[in-house]
Amino acid sequence: MSTASASPRLSVTDWVTAGLELLAEEGIGGVKIQRLCERLSVTKGSFYWHFTDLDAFLGAMAKHWEDGARIFRDRFTEMAQKDAKQTLVDAVNSSFESRLGRLERAMRDWSRSDPRASAAIQASDELAFASLVSSFEFLGFTPEEADIRAKTLFFAGVGFSDVGPRLGAQADPLGQLNAMLELLTRRD
Repeated sequence: MSTASASPRLSVTDWVTAGLELLAEEGIGGVKIQRLCERLSVTKGSFYWHFTDLDAFLGAMAKHWEDGARIFRDRFTEMAQKDAKQTLVDAVNSSFESRLGRLERAMRDWSRSDPRASAAIQASDELAFASLVSSFEFLGFTPEEADIRAKTLFFAGVGFSDVGPRLGAQADPLGQLNAMLELLTRRD
């Protein structure tokens, strides 16, 4: 009888998570079957147990991104109903968390060359934007005011996320985005 225990079976989510980590670190060009297997310390047979090929895997990554956006929207809306301003502050700050920020930039880069990633980004953007509009409405702004404020914050967030890292630490994009949020939530 062997005393060696079998390694736990990987799930589709384990694979997709590893793929998203590679995407964030190296861009879509770094997402290769061999690299995934090395990262997860498994053979290619394990990959093919879950996916027919790399294309199917990339489709699963895009779907995972979109599904995650739906889950985030539901949590965001629930939290915003309780404290809309703090929810906006938390969303702005978490969007600049280094891992998430790198991943979003990598997803946006990938979306320029793959229609599945493009559809996932479009869906997640629509969900995020709708969440922002709702938050501003919870703060008492009219639908028109909420729409303008949400667009300003959303477009600034995407811009700061993309350009901010290239501007360097002195630019303090997170601080600037938080200052913008403070202006957008004022009711003067």
